Amino acid sequence: INISAQVLKKQMSATASRKEMETLDDIIGQTLRVRGIVGDLLEFAREREPQLRETDLVSLVGSAYDQASRTMDTDGIDFAVDCEGEVRLSADPNQLERVFINLFANAIVAMKGKGALVVKIEHNSGMVNIWVSDKGKGMSPEDQEKIFDPFFTNREKGTGLGLAIVMNIIRQHGGDISVVSEEGMGTVFEIHLPGEAG
Repeated sequence: INISAQVLKKQMSATASRKEMETLDDIIGQTLRVRGIVGDLLEFAREREPQLRETDLVSLVGSAYDQASRTMDTDGIDFAVDCEGEVRLSADPNQLERVFINLFANAIVAMKGKGALVVKIEHNSGMVNIWVSDKGKGMSPEDQEKIFDPFFTNREKGTGLGLAIVMNIIRQHGGDISVVSEEGMGTVFEIHLPGEAG
């Protein structure tokens, strides 16, 4: 459907009315949304084993933000990584990147594209501790209790699978994740993973 709509849009670009072009854009947008939902469902159902290899966490976090920036308006986001030195860990870089892309996308939406998004990374006693904090709208205590539950969402177009997938990935890496949030003040996701200093 997506490819057909794109071909039709290209063929009709010179003769179509504005409304027809908007309709084709809607079709393309909705097919991409459905593709994302199906991808989330498959990822959640599979619980694929991590393909572990030595991973540079700071580089991975930067790459994840770059990927999130490609599909979202981040001009008003002040992004920073607070980390002393290199931190390496045994991880599946693709899965871990997905974790950060999801957390960054949620933060950008919560801040409506404006505000500070900070990732703090510390290495301590064989563990890597990571805090992803934003200055967005925050969450109620009730939402915090359910935020990692499959299909729970407080977003109109969300599937409710993103943070459930994040939780699964972190647990498959031998780690844990929690959230602390205050309405009107922002949110902090705290991740603990086994790791070593670089």
